[in-house]
Amino acid sequence: MNRLLFLVLFAMTSLMSLAQADRQYIRYGNRHFHQQNFVKAEAEYRKSLSVNPENPQALYNLGCALMMQKKDSAAVQQFEKAARVEKARMRKAKIYHNIGYVCQSNKLYGDAIKAYKESLRNNPSDDETRYNLALCKRLEKKNQNKNKNQNKKNQQN
Repeated sequence: MNRLLFLVLFAMTSLMSLAQADRQYIRYGNRHFHQQNFVKAEAEYRKSLSVNPENPQALYNLGCALMMQKKDSAAVQQFEKAARVEKARMRKAKIYHNIGYVCQSNKLYGDAIKAYKESLRNNPSDDETRYNLALCKRLEKKNQNKNKNQNKKNQQN
């Protein structure tokens, strides 16, 4: 009986120490991020994920650090992983907002629209996301009209 109790306590303290290490790396990463040292922040978030690969905060923060370094496709991958494991609606809304922002920056308006819509499903009161969604819809329509005009010119030639 004592041996079983000892094993349970040992297992619990081991798990707690891993969780603390996980959060500690995130805190270090956040310090670097706020100092705009995004490369070091990325390294700390990756250390956190090596301890706990399913930590939505580390995944989201890593995505932000990658986004700030203009590593857009890698950032979107991290945001998508974070969205799969995140449970809180407000944080999920931020994740999808950032995906939309990256897509919008790369003129992928269709993908940006999808991401912004998903963000608004999770946080309907986000006016910035609503504005970005409307802007992307307008830009996508403008691009479609531009492409139609170019196709007409090509057919005439």
